[in-house]
Amino acid sequence: MPSKARSLLELTRLHLFPVGSDSTFWPFAWGSLAASYHVALPMNKVVMNTLFYALLGTLVHSAGCVINDMIDREFDRKVERSKNRPIASGAVTMPEASVLLIVLVAAIFYMFSTAGPTALLLGLVGLPACGGTYPLMKRWIYWPSLYLGFAVSWAVPFTWVAITGEFDWGMILNVGVASCCWTCLYDIIYACQDKKDDEKAGVKSMAVRLGDGIRLALSVFDVTFFVCLLWAGYLNGQHLPFYVISVIAPFLLCLWHIWSFDHNDPRDSWKKFTASRHGAALVCVGLVVDHYCNLVSLAI
Repeated sequence: MPSKARSLLELTRLHLFPVGSDSTFWPFAWGSLAASYHVALPMNKVVMNTLFYALLGTLVHSAGCVINDMIDREFDRKVERSKNRPIASGAVTMPEASVLLIVLVAAIFYMFSTAGPTALLLGLVGLPACGGTYPLMKRWIYWPSLYLGFAVSWAVPFTWVAITGEFDWGMILNVGVASCCWTCLYDIIYACQDKKDDEKAGVKSMAVRLGDGIRLALSVFDVTFFVCLLWAGYLNGQHLPFYVISVIAPFLLCLWHIWSFDHNDPRDSWKKFTASRHGAALVCVGLVVDHYCNLVSLAI
């Protein structure tokens, strides 16, 4: 692969796929699968929707990475792990990155346009307002991971409205808060890789702010995830497979990650961050299994 093409690929983080892209996909998946259960959508449509949101989540993540690296290029040069990123190292220029960003955003908005007018409006407002401003939060507040959680969780109302055609605020808020807590929790673990460099560079980080109280704080996020998803299941009329696979199993797995990882070891922080996909995938598996069982019972 030519060096320029390789640099552009690295800028989108697609060379690490599915790491990173899956983190953006989960809120789309949880929202769409819960909505699909709510309206008893046929399984073939569930599969098609899931593939659609997997692509959309990947594009959103790539666009977010480009924006992040454009804004953070000076910070990145001061952090060991990020100093060789394409823009920080000079492998990709700002004009080149801008063109790439325009292409990605155009593709995202085209996909928004296929989801219905209300969902399109949510996407047009939510993507720039949330995803576009996240990199700036590291300059202003010590809670950028929490903001990231809210930023990616706009996918929940987007998918719910796109599939059901209505706003169910009980479901949207509970699944959205669960998604926010899950994203925030593992982003804090991710940020533990850079604690020392972040302090030197003046980057505000929850990993830095929480210090030795990090495990207790992460446990609060995990419990909130558990309670919100439990209540969402009740509101949506879910059954036993959902509660066992989608709620209890991810909660316990996450709790083990929190109390077993070394937050002063960058390698272990990365290992636990990448392992987050297992718990998030369990949420999807439980929703799919419960959906299938529900469709079978309706057909009898």
